[in-house]
Amino acid sequence: MCLIEDFFLDKERIHKVVKKKIEGALHLDFAARQALENAAPIQSEAEKAVNDWGDLYKVLRVKARPDLVKAIINGAPQIRGDLVAGSAEERHSEIIQRHAEICTLCNTVQGVRHEDGGERDFTVLASKLLWLTHPNEVPIFDDLAWRAINVVARLAGKVETPDPEDESASTLNEFCAFLKLHALCFSGIYERIDEIILEEFDTIFDSAKRQVPAITKENAARQYANHITVIDQILVHLGGTVPVEGCLNKKTGKKGTKKPVKSVVSVKSVA
Repeated sequence: MCLIEDFFLDKERIHKVVKKKIEGALHLDFAARQALENAAPIQSEAEKAVNDWGDLYKVLRVKARPDLVKAIINGAPQIRGDLVAGSAEERHSEIIQRHAEICTLCNTVQGVRHEDGGERDFTVLASKLLWLTHPNEVPIFDDLAWRAINVVARLAGKVETPDPEDESASTLNEFCAFLKLHALCFSGIYERIDEIILEEFDTIFDSAKRQVPAITKENAARQYANHITVIDQILVHLGGTVPVEGCLNKKTGKKGTKKPVKSVVSVKSVA
């Protein structure tokens, strides 16, 4: 447990990741959430807000993007609707069901499916939409966070490393597994992260350079003052590439030709 506590309860790290969200994403998350909550006064503004949000999170990369955005906005009630109250297991089932419904909604859009008619994987998009409207309850799934949480769970002794000779024909519902691993690894520190954020949030918000100064502290807190967002950002950093000195190259003008990078980002800058 020390491994998780030492890394995820570091006050400076929490301060940095929340400040980064406020500075780089608040204006886009806020506008997209308004669009899904029917607060955007004009349809075109709502569509632009969701498009810009999709660019930030890289989750709308399909040819039928305009129609997909419209479908997301039209399907907003099932995205933002309150989650059922109940036990942790009941809440888990509800999130899984809601996630599957959003994936199905996206695959009903003309031109979204693969050329052979197969469904497109909207696991990441559906997860981020649920987090956008339920930031205190739904962890964000993406490739980096998924990669990191598997490693954290094993290093912390929360799960066993799979048997390399296991040839089971079962397929894994990665989003379901992600939710379970999230609770398994971090539920014991959820409240402590929330307490740290509560202590730090005023200072974080007041020191942040915001894209839209008019967005209030309350709106920022509504989206980011929670353990879900903090853990997500730390997992993304853990799952990301480390810029190791002496191992970076950059392209020159000619395709395929590279030369060493002279200025290197310090490894210590990664959360």
